[in-house]
Amino acid sequence: MLRVITRMVALPRAVCLGLAALCAAFAFAGVARAEGPPGVGHSESLAPHLLLIHGGAFLFEDPTFDAVTRQAAVDAGFVPHYLTYPLGDLRAGVQAARAEARRLGALYPGRLYAYGSSAGGTLAALLAGDGMVRAAVAKAPPSDLVGWEWPLTAYGGDYYERIAADSATRLRLSPLRRPARRPLLLLHGINDAIVPVAMSEAFAAKFREVQLWVVSGGHHAERRRPQIFTSSLEWLTRIHDRGLR
Repeated sequence: MLRVITRMVALPRAVCLGLAALCAAFAFAGVARAEGPPGVGHSESLAPHLLLIHGGAFLFEDPTFDAVTRQAAVDAGFVPHYLTYPLGDLRAGVQAARAEARRLGALYPGRLYAYGSSAGGTLAALLAGDGMVRAAVAKAPPSDLVGWEWPLTAYGGDYYERIAADSATRLRLSPLRRPARRPLLLLHGINDAIVPVAMSEAFAAKFREVQLWVVSGGHHAERRRPQIFTSSLEWLTRIHDRGLR
């Protein structure tokens, strides 16, 4: 119980400001919980969390990625988290993805998933391969960086130097050449001229945990057909729901 003091007391200005700040802090504490986007619920719920990773050949941002993915992820019941990773440095990008997966995985154990597009798909595939997410979707990922030749024509013969990836690094960080510990779904357009669909076919053929959906269209098929992305979210949701039973 607080005693009500009826006698007026003049307090120094600094004390008044301190008390005001303290009262504001107590008032805010009741509503300062971290929350997911509208329609998902509070982050302390059992909602699945989705780490979304943009593409761009490890050199560029993708200004379309958020618009293609955010609302669909929320509508599917996921709490979206967008990875910002260093560009022009493959190893630093991988380290950033692992660090964020480690952070989110500690906050939401057993409820973290990943989706990546193109180069971001490579990072998502690495997270699934390392067992750092429960499952992942990789859209048209360059899964074999040793054999991916398209950027040498598109960006020049020094492309791999521009992303600080020598042959040993490319070998070590190619998902196709690493273990596959968690379920991974590959989405790949049959007419993809940037990452050949044969690369994903070889990846899926090598590992039991890796599935491949070949869809019509090219490298950016999901931009014209959003249902490709929403179908992949349904695949992740089925995995998540199995874990709740």
